[in-house]
Amino acid sequence: MARTIKLIMAITGILLFLIILAIIVLPHIVDFNRHKAELEAGIYNATGYRVSLEGDIELSFLPWLGIDVGKASVAAPPEFEDEKLGSVEALQIRLQVWPLLLGQVQMDRVVLKNLDLSLLKDEQGRPNWLASKPDQARGQPTLAPGMAHAGDYNNSLDSGDFFIPDLDIAGLEVTNSSISYRDLSTDFYFRLTDLNLTAGRITQDTPFDLQAEMKYHHHDPELDADMKLTTQAMLQTEKRTIRFSQLDMDMDLQGDSLPEPIQDAKIRGDIVYAFQENALQISELFIKALEAEIQGEARALGLDATPVIRFDLQGDNIDLDRIMPGPRNMDEPGNPGNKSGSNPDSDDTREINLAFLHDFEMKGNIRLTNFQACQAFIDELEAEIASEQGELVISPVQAVLYQGTLSGWLKAADVRGEAHLEINKTLKDVQAGPLLRDLTDKDFLTGMAGLDLKLRTFGNNTDLLLDNLFGDARMEMQDGTIRGIDLDHQIRDAFAIAFGDERPPREEKKDSTQFSSFKGSFDIVSGVASSQDLELVSPVLGMRGDMRLDLPGSRVDSRARVALDGALKEEIQNRYALPDADIPLRIQGPFDDVRVGLDVEDIIRKLLQDKGEGLLQQLLDQTDPETQGDANQENGPRDMLRRLLPG
Repeated sequence: MARTIKLIMAITGILLFLIILAIIVLPHIVDFNRHKAELEAGIYNATGYRVSLEGDIELSFLPWLGIDVGKASVAAPPEFEDEKLGSVEALQIRLQVWPLLLGQVQMDRVVLKNLDLSLLKDEQGRPNWLASKPDQARGQPTLAPGMAHAGDYNNSLDSGDFFIPDLDIAGLEVTNSSISYRDLSTDFYFRLTDLNLTAGRITQDTPFDLQAEMKYHHHDPELDADMKLTTQAMLQTEKRTIRFSQLDMDMDLQGDSLPEPIQDAKIRGDIVYAFQENALQISELFIKALEAEIQGEARALGLDATPVIRFDLQGDNIDLDRIMPGPRNMDEPGNPGNKSGSNPDSDDTREINLAFLHDFEMKGNIRLTNFQACQAFIDELEAEIASEQGELVISPVQAVLYQGTLSGWLKAADVRGEAHLEINKTLKDVQAGPLLRDLTDKDFLTGMAGLDLKLRTFGNNTDLLLDNLFGDARMEMQDGTIRGIDLDHQIRDAFAIAFGDERPPREEKKDSTQFSSFKGSFDIVSGVASSQDLELVSPVLGMRGDMRLDLPGSRVDSRARVALDGALKEEIQNRYALPDADIPLRIQGPFDDVRVGLDVEDIIRKLLQDKGEGLLQQLLDQTDPETQGDANQENGPRDMLRRLLPG
C-alpha cells in the first residue's frame, strides 16, 4: 500500500511539474494571434455570437490565468443585418488557477476600456443580444461543446433558472464606455455615454462599494442628464437578488420636456432586484429636485411582462408648473380663448392618448403638502390611485385648499384608442378670489364658494373632449364681489339716459358689485353649459336670469332681470315716479373679453308701456343736442328714442 501511495504521489508530482512547465513555456513558444480565426470560429460555434478579434491577444498562466484582449467586437444576429452588438478597445481578465480547478471563480481586477454596447429590439420585439448556436449538423468543429449558449429570442431561460455563480473578483473597472437601448416597436430610445464605473472586491453575500458617473440621453422627448452615484452592492445567493444599499445619486437635467433645467437633483434609497421574480423594490426612497421632496417606498413585479406596481409616497413643496409644460398663454393666436368654434385641426389642438394605461397595473396611496398645479396651490392632498386593464381610478381624493375642502373622484380609461374621462368633485367653503386669481391671472370675482361638479367626456384630442362634454354643475357663492362691474352706477346711468337727466359721475376707486349670495345650476350638453336659475342677491338689488357657456366656442351669453331694493330702489322710484323698476342685464362675448351692460332701450320700452307714447316727445325735448353733448352719437339717448318713435 505504501509503495502504491508513493507511486501515485510520484506520478502526480511529475504531472504537476509538466503542467507548470507548460504554463511557463507555452505562452513564449505559441503565438495565439496566429490562431484568431480558429478562436473566433470556436466562440461562434459555442455561443452563436460572431466575435471579431482585431487587437493583440496576450495570455499568462502564472500566478494568474490571464487574458488581455485588444480591440474586439461582437456582431448582432444575422436578422439584424450588419449591425454591431458591441465593441471594446481593451479587456483584461485574470483568474487564479487552483480555485478554478475546484469549480470556484477567483479573479483579479477586471478592466474594460471604451466598451460600446448597442442593445436593440426590432418591430417584432426580437432583441439583438440573444443569439442561437449554428446548426451542429453541418459538421463544423466546435470548441467546448458543453458550454451553455444564449438561446433563441423566444427560448430564453426562465427567470427561475437564474443562478449567481460563486464569484470572487478583486475589482471591476469600466472606463469611457457607452450603452444604448432602442425599441423600434415603441420608438423608445436612450443612451448612456462617458460611463466610468469602479467596484471593490465582488464576492457573494458580501457588500462591496460601487461608484459610477455617466451622461444620459433620452429621445422624444429630449432629456439629458449628468449622473453620479455611490452605493454598496451585494449579490445574495440564496435569495437570487442584487441589493443596492444607501444608494446616493446626484443629477443635473435639461431638455425640451422640462420648462427649466434641474440642478443638483438627488435620489436616495435602498434598491433590491430579484432575478427569479423579475421584481424591483425601493425602500427609504428620498427624492429632491427644484425644492420639492418625495419620500416613501415602491415595488414592481413582473417587469418582463405587465408590471404590477405598488407604492406609498409622501411629497412636499411640489410645483408641477416647474417640471411640466403648462398650457399656452391665452393671448397667443390660435388659443381656444380666441377662436369662435371648435377646430380639431387647429394648432392648439393636442392629442390625448391613454393607451399607456394598458402597459401596467398600479395601486397605491399618495399624500402631498404644499402642492401646486396650473398655478393653483393645495395645502394638503390625499388620494388612492389604482390602474388596471386600461382604466385609471383616483378615488377618493381629499384636499384642503384656499381655506376650503375638495372631495371626489376621477376616472380615465382608454377604450379602443379613445380617451374616456369622468369627474365627480365637490368644493366647499373655498375662497374663490385667490383661487381664480391664481388659475386665470385675473381678479374678477371674490367670495366663499361651493361647487358640485359631475362631468363625463370622450375623444382623442382636446377639442373633442370639449365637444363631447356632458354633465351637470351647481355653484353657490356668499359674501362676495364681482369686479369690473358697478351695477349701481350703470343703473343710475341707464335711467339718466332714458329720462334725459344729467348722467351721474362715476365714483373713484369703485368698479365692483357686492353680493350676499350668487347661485345657479348648469346642465352641460355637447360642451355647452346652460342655466335657467341664476340668482344674485345684494343689499341694493336682486337678479334672476339665464346663462349659456359655450366651452368649445369660448363664449358666454346671459340675459337677466335686475330688481332694485333698499336705498337704490327708493332713489329711482322717487326721482322718476316709477312704482317698480325691472331692469334688463346682458352679459356676452368671448371669455377673454366679456361685456356687461344694461339694455337701455328695453328700459325705455317698459316706460312707454307704463307712461304712454306721449312720453317720447317729452324725452326728446329733454335730450336736445345743444344741451346734451353726446345726444347725436350712435346709440346715444336721442338716437335710441328716435328708433322707438311710432311709424
